[in-house]
Amino acid sequence: MISIDKALLRQLLLIERPWEVREYRFDPRKRRCDVWVAPEVERGWFGRERKPAVPTQTCSWRHLSIGPIQCHLHVALPPGQDQPGLDWTGEPGMPFTRGLSQRVFAMFNQGVSLQSVCTLMDLNLQDVWRYRYALDSGKPSGAVPAPVAAPAAAVPRAPWVDEPGHPNVPDLTDPVWLRLLNADLGLDIRVLSLKLMLTRVRSQLELINDDEVRLLKLRELHRYFVKNERVLTHELAQLRQG
Repeated sequence: MISIDKALLRQLLLIERPWEVREYRFDPRKRRCDVWVAPEVERGWFGRERKPAVPTQTCSWRHLSIGPIQCHLHVALPPGQDQPGLDWTGEPGMPFTRGLSQRVFAMFNQGVSLQSVCTLMDLNLQDVWRYRYALDSGKPSGAVPAPVAAPAAAVPRAPWVDEPGHPNVPDLTDPVWLRLLNADLGLDIRVLSLKLMLTRVRSQLELINDDEVRLLKLRELHRYFVKNERVLTHELAQLRQG
């Protein structure tokens, strides 16, 4: 077993008082480090605890890796409480911490597949699927809000231009997409896969209240049209008419 300084581990994980690293187990063969975190307790002579420990429940989440090392956190929390301001904790019932959830959610927003997310992030497919299923079932993303970047200078273009090579697909910001998702815009749909997708996404939106997850669904629909532009000429013609 390779020795790791607890203070260094605490700094790497950005764990601040009143929290402390109580224990850890590092397995270099599996490239895995399990870390137990709990609130600090007042100690007296010889490190003895002065006050009895507060009853806690342990919640476990996969966290951001430290280099090639998988990091699994086991956090002692008071029953019924979470820590929404800490990116090394997660939402109840979710497999990832908020810090890792932010990375995974960003990949979903970019259209990265489940299998590719697993490969790129060295994650278990079952955990990624469970996270995605939770999003589709109405649970919040659990991600720490990313810093808002300064908006880029606007480039004049026709309202239906999405990106080079897809001039017939309305821009993602076009309100026509919300109208389509909300069934406010009736389309004569000839492609079966589009009918099935709209039915699935609309049923999911009935459960989803998180604005970020709803935007994710909007991106998925928009990306579907970009990918299948050639077979959706009939439907795109109607979208451009509004």
